[in-house]
Amino acid sequence: MICFSIAFAISFLLSFLFSRLAGRIGLMDKPMGIKDHPKPTPYGGGIAIFLGTLTYSFFSNDWRIMVFGFSVFLLGFLDDIRPYSRYIKLIFQFAIAVFTVWFGIRINIAVLPEFANMILSVIWIVGLTNAFNILDVMDGISAGVGFFAAVSFIFISVFAVGTYPVVAAAIAGSCLGFLPFNLPKAKIFMGDSGSLFLGYMLSVIAIITRFTAANPIAVFVPLLILFIPLFDTFYVIILRIAKKQNPLRGSRDHFVLKLKATGLPVPSIVAIIYLATIALCEASFIITRLTVKGAIILYSLSTLIFIFFGIIFRSKT
Repeated sequence: MICFSIAFAISFLLSFLFSRLAGRIGLMDKPMGIKDHPKPTPYGGGIAIFLGTLTYSFFSNDWRIMVFGFSVFLLGFLDDIRPYSRYIKLIFQFAIAVFTVWFGIRINIAVLPEFANMILSVIWIVGLTNAFNILDVMDGISAGVGFFAAVSFIFISVFAVGTYPVVAAAIAGSCLGFLPFNLPKAKIFMGDSGSLFLGYMLSVIAIITRFTAANPIAVFVPLLILFIPLFDTFYVIILRIAKKQNPLRGSRDHFVLKLKATGLPVPSIVAIIYLATIALCEASFIITRLTVKGAIILYSLSTLIFIFFGIIFRSKT
């Protein structure tokens, strides 16, 4: 709780300061491409989230997460200052993911050989790192989803496993400290430095958190907790490929932007995403405490509900 509180205070204070000072140092996000905010908006939220999360290092001696997390943050920060090739950015992300796995942070599915677990870990880290970057197209979405996901990891660790994850607490506190300045209409954005860092940190937290104390198939719980950014990523990629477009190139194919195109106001869309994330996180927590049979039933029910809403959503957009 101390780690959460300190991270919140640091992130809140720095978000407030950057929302007022970023313009003086030229750290501004100007409307262009798919960005439709009415005027230049300060970056700096990513710096606040990163420095808030640094409080974790005072409560843990695991240097790997913050060293590689800093590398991802720096990668995004340089892109915020002066955008560079998306391919170069992706190469560096893969390199950081490979080093992360090489130093022992990896998925461990018992039925898979070690090499397969390592490959799966790299794909997971790079995929989720980019998923939060892709999701960050509307005020309050990425930080809010990140907050609820981090809180879910905390509850699962404390109540289902009996451990307290200070990394997740630091991320939750940092996201919550940033959110008051990022909710519609945002006074500050997190930028690539924040979204890439947040995605990377949550991908690692998902790997190091233990889910299978009650049943072995709870290993898939992170897919539910982080369903929204993962879904948006696959949704965007599939639509871009269907249009014969480069899947790495920006477009307005994000499902939250399609919801906005139907006439829904941004605050309502943010509320829908938050409620869906909370529901998925609650289901994930319950699965970690059920038997295998109960977990299968809840997985199936969650899947059917989202297929149902997916069909409705498709007909509306």
